[in-house]
Amino acid sequence: METPGGIRCKGRRVLFESRRERYPDGREAVVDRVFFPDSVAVIPFYSRSCQVALVKQYRPAIREYLLEAPAGTISEGENPEEAAIRELAEEANLKPSRLELVAKGYLSPGYSTEMMHLYIAWDPYPAEGSPEEYELILGVERVKLAEALEMVREGSIRDVKTILLIMALVGKVGPGCEGA
Repeated sequence: METPGGIRCKGRRVLFESRRERYPDGREAVVDRVFFPDSVAVIPFYSRSCQVALVKQYRPAIREYLLEAPAGTISEGENPEEAAIRELAEEANLKPSRLELVAKGYLSPGYSTEMMHLYIAWDPYPAEGSPEEYELILGVERVKLAEALEMVREGSIRDVKTILLIMALVGKVGPGCEGA
């Protein structure tokens, strides 16, 4: 839809806007912006076995299945920690014994407003949950942290939030879980 300020288009979760905008230095340019809710990603880690749990999820935007950490948007009125616990239950049927925030940042600030909060779910245990109706998750795979790191190196894990969480875990416990 064209508006006096530019173009706006609303989808299920996003609002796209393209309009002229004045930069702090006074120049003007056409800016494309996607307004997207803030989100969370959480990697389940079993310290005794030195394993991570990853979900195999279909991503329609790229028409592929990816192996990744459970993730999703923060609902209105929900804080990031609550969202991480909910997403972990919905996508992996797990609940953390302890949840640790390891980082937060913008996913793609060149065009999107989305801020992601990244968590480690230490020593999770079974919980009830089911994916959202628009999600297609084939299952949960548990792999050794060293194997997950190798999957990153060889390119079979290609989801950047998952890569970052694997690297954060390696930094905390070592690839062979020396610190676990």
